[in-house]
Order: sequence, then C-alpha cells, then structure tokens
Amino acid sequence: MKGIEKLTAVRLAEILTERNVVSSEVITDALYASDTQGESFVATLVGGGHITDWDLAKLVTEHFNLPYLLAGSFSITEEAKNRLPKELLFQHTLVPLDLFGDIICVAMPVMLPFEQLQKIQKEHNCELFPYVGLISENKKVLGELFKDYKEWELGESKRREVAASKRSAKAAAGGGGGGALGSDWMSIFDAGEAAISSGVRKPTPAPAPTPTPAPPTSAGPAASTPPNPPKK
Repeated sequence: MKGIEKLTAVRLAEILTERNVVSSEVITDALYASDTQGESFVATLVGGGHITDWDLAKLVTEHFNLPYLLAGSFSITEEAKNRLPKELLFQHTLVPLDLFGDIICVAMPVMLPFEQLQKIQKEHNCELFPYVGLISENKKVLGELFKDYKEWELGESKRREVAASKRSAKAAAGGGGGGALGSDWMSIFDAGEAAISSGVRKPTPAPAPTPTPAPPTSAGPAASTPPNPPKK
C-alpha cells in the first residue's frame, strides 16, 4: 500500500507534539518503552489515560490519509480469520477483515508501525491493507472470534505488570528511580547537568587592539556596519 512506510511512532509523536495534546515527557517515556521494551507506543498512551483511542484514531486517519473502520461493523470471513496465526493477531491486537488473493484487509489498533506491518507481510507472504480501528473495539472483536483470546489477554496483562515491576525495582536500585527512561538514560542527563553547573572556566580573551582612527574624507565619516538582525 502506497505511503505505508510513513507509519512510524516517531512521526506520530511529532504530530502529537505539534498539536500539544500530550505532554512531551509522556511522549518521550512512551517512545522509550516502545524502543527498549517493545511496548506499543499507541497502547501506552491510551492505557495511561493520556489520550483516548478515538482521538488518536482521528489524528492517524487525518495525517496518514488512511480509512477508518470499526471492526465490529464488518462481516469477517472465515478465510480471512484463518489467514494469519491467531497468536500474531493477539500480539498486535490486529483484526483480519477480508481476503483478496494475497491481500489481507486488517483493522489496526489505531496504528501499527511500518516495521511491524512489513515484517508480517514478509513472514506470511501477503500484503496488508490497513484500516484505522480502535484498540477497545479490536479487543472486543478478537474475543468474539477466538474463545481463548480473553485468557491470553489476562496472561499478557499479568506479564506486563511483572515486567513493569521489575523495571521499577531496577530503576530504584540504580539510585532513586529515573522514571520510565531508566537509570542509564538518567545518568547521562545527570552528567550533562553536572558539567554545566560546574562551570568550565573559559580562557581569558586577549585584549582587543586599539583601533586607529581613519583619516577624514570629504564624503564624511565612514558608514558603520549595520548590526546583525536579532534572531527570531
């Protein structure tokens, strides 16, 4: 699908920052969790109550020129349901809608990054045509399509809680936290602040030479160089 390569968490983060709908600190933490722990950038924002999946879906639809569809309003074919492994659908909260040869129409949980879509296409020899959907709606539909989805989701929720607890304990052991960014990242920031506050002494500049006055001319005094315009 043309333009699918633009679907990235970083680009969505830029849009959210431009619109000023989510704080930059929250966005940074969500990007870090996505990059280091494999957490969904979108799910982190919605799950944390920073933005609704509906408002986020509106932004993705508008800025990436993608169609929107509620998975529950679509009659899903059995062929589409079985085209991809259910474990993959569970992992990405992805709902298969219809199948046209090797083209699979799917409802995304608001947005899946291009890297993930590309990996699915390569590993399962198909082409995905994504619709923007809602996280809550996709979970409901997956529960209706697969009887074991709710049990899987419960186990996944517990796994995430354990992983989050371990990260918090590790951050606390590293010296008083550091939030979602982690103690390693915060140590870099702390080192930078320490370098600034220590006040590295600059060498004393040499005295400027005394200017020699220019001889007077009939044209009057020489024009002075205009000052640089103030930076905006």
